[in-house]
Amino acid sequence: MLRWGRVWLLALVAMVIAVYPAGAQDKRIALLIGNEAYASKIGQLANPHNDVALLEQALKGLGFEVVTVRDAGLGALYQAVNAYARRLQAAGPNAVGLFYYSGHGASDGSTNYLIPTDVKTTETGELWDQSLRLTEITRKLKAEAGNATHFVVFDACRNTLKLTEPRTRAVVQAKGFVPAAQENGMLIAYATAERELASDVGAGAGPYAKVLAEEIVKTGIEAVAMFRIVQRRVRAAIHQEPYLGFSALRDVYLAGRSEQPAQPKPGGEYSRAEVAQFCQSVAANTSIAVLQSLLDTYQGTPMAGCVQARLEELKKQQAAIATPPAVSVSPKQVRPAAAITLARCDGVEITIGQNERRCFKPGAGKTEYFKDCPTCPEMVVVPSGSFAMGSPASEPERLSGEAQVRVSISEAFAVGRFALSFDEWDACVADGGCNGYKPADQGRGRGKHPVINVSWDNAKAYPAWLSKKTGKAYRLLSEAEREYVTRAGTTTPFWWGSSITPKQANYDGSADPYKGGGSKGEYRQRTEPVDSFEANPWGLYNVHGNVWEWTEDCWNDSNTGNPGDGRARTTGTCIWPAGLSGAIEMLQQAAEDGKGLDVTF
Repeated sequence: MLRWGRVWLLALVAMVIAVYPAGAQDKRIALLIGNEAYASKIGQLANPHNDVALLEQALKGLGFEVVTVRDAGLGALYQAVNAYARRLQAAGPNAVGLFYYSGHGASDGSTNYLIPTDVKTTETGELWDQSLRLTEITRKLKAEAGNATHFVVFDACRNTLKLTEPRTRAVVQAKGFVPAAQENGMLIAYATAERELASDVGAGAGPYAKVLAEEIVKTGIEAVAMFRIVQRRVRAAIHQEPYLGFSALRDVYLAGRSEQPAQPKPGGEYSRAEVAQFCQSVAANTSIAVLQSLLDTYQGTPMAGCVQARLEELKKQQAAIATPPAVSVSPKQVRPAAAITLARCDGVEITIGQNERRCFKPGAGKTEYFKDCPTCPEMVVVPSGSFAMGSPASEPERLSGEAQVRVSISEAFAVGRFALSFDEWDACVADGGCNGYKPADQGRGRGKHPVINVSWDNAKAYPAWLSKKTGKAYRLLSEAEREYVTRAGTTTPFWWGSSITPKQANYDGSADPYKGGGSKGEYRQRTEPVDSFEANPWGLYNVHGNVWEWTEDCWNDSNTGNPGDGRARTTGTCIWPAGLSGAIEMLQQAAEDGKGLDVTF
């Protein structure tokens, strides 16, 4: 059987298989955060959700992989920024990142802060203690993805922030952000001038977001020049002049260089080759705003026909998305009502949260992942396929019940990237879920450390809470699914090979080495954070070692009777001994007796 430690993972079964090829993605990554649902003592906002929706549409048309987060508390802000930095780091030195925040922000006179939605008052130091420093974002991006080019936009310092109480630290902030320290390869933009406040007025979106979304899709304009145009337009429209700072920034054309003439030739004289090249580039364009601009420019020329045709094609696709056809649901496949076929998708199409539709390539979890809510776990999509569950008779340390059985997984599904952390469990409890149970960490660390001391009944309460919160079908993995995602297409005892060292996983490295070439080494005697060590080929972390895991299955001491289709086994010993310690003793005794376990370890 595959060797692993107990690790919490969750399966999301509401997936749909796509049937259309997807367009190629370049190394462009965006994180958009829109915070508006603040407490009354902070001051609610009208437009941040509209702002991020508008920019999301524009950026996706420019080939960006976009993650959008709404109404994020402090923990969700940290998680989103950390994940964004990791994705940029993995994308390599030619990556382009765009971070956009719309919401409340403030300065205490020397430091700029983004204000999470879970801050309740401005009357105490909580405003600063529970907010995210702007420099924490910029320094993290520079430290972890220093070779990328970064555009960082803060549409904050809204004039509706309630800072009215006397004799409090909060009133140090009379007006908006102070100037930002410049980092090489980074452009930083504020929606308003330093030490000034930004407007939250506007129908459909705020004034800065509207102008930015309109300008960013225009071809042939270098990014710094584009942001300067945004400055001038916002100033002319509402007399609010955005701040802009940058240093040693390479030339970036977010909407592409203008390979075709900027203006039509006199008399519309084009060769067949010019028209063919132009129409070929138009056929690959996915931005309605860009195409409309091209149509205006080339009206009355031979170019206009292919632009008009591409516009009509995209509008028909949008109409199809808005009114999806009825879908029949088979017993083996659960489809969310909002999930429909996306054009140009060669992977799995899903609806994230309530209405964000995205296409994922199964098995690409090292760079593609999602969350259904700010406090939900990060999920990756794994492919369908088959594998030999268990272990060959020749494998060292094989248990008697580990005879191999062929298992076929018929549908792609999503699974948590990381073991469930204390932060995620505590968020469940704070929201009224997880039976209100607060497990002790026994001094091993909370935060990003995996949650421990959780019974099987409480373990099942977590996916139940997620299902209720998101409207999606979450559950624990079956044992077969657990082994399948751990192997990630490999056949060796560990996904990286036949031996193991403490540099690859957290286990008792001081014990006898695994019979395959491993060596003695460190025994940490504690858990490690859930993002420790290297991810497996499908992007899952810590699939070997660290902690034990509960699965959906009842306990059977061999693979005999395995259904072979990935389902959890619901017969056998289905009632665990009272208390977590009793269950662990049961598992340990079975291991000593040489029995294989469906609740694997």
